[in-house]
Amino acid sequence: MTETASRPKRQSIKPTYDSSETGPRYHVTTWLNGRVITWEHRVDDPFVRQTVTVGWRDLLRSLLRRELIVKVSVGADRDVMEDVLELDANALGYNCTRRDEFNGSLNAALSAFAGSDPADQPGLN
Repeated sequence: MTETASRPKRQSIKPTYDSSETGPRYHVTTWLNGRVITWEHRVDDPFVRQTVTVGWRDLLRSLLRRELIVKVSVGADRDVMEDVLELDANALGYNCTRRDEFNGSLNAALSAFAGSDPADQPGLN
């Protein structure tokens, strides 16, 4: 039996955008020894393989310093980052209903600890 046949089918989530309409919403930035090589190069897929070609000048500098630091960062626009982070049930976005529910439960717990009804407190909900 293959691995895919033994796994239960995963429930798909509702998409939040169509990349054929919006274009790529992820980007890759690459640094070499602290110097930017590519800045927010747009990519379709956040699971990228980045190839960094080191020129002979940078390679010589790195040999003299005895270190070659390559840093690759994958990012996205704010809405896509929030969507990805909300896949985790423990993540609290900055402007989402999960944050409102958490704040409401926290305010209710604080009010219960203080011995008052949260509905009596203006501005807590």
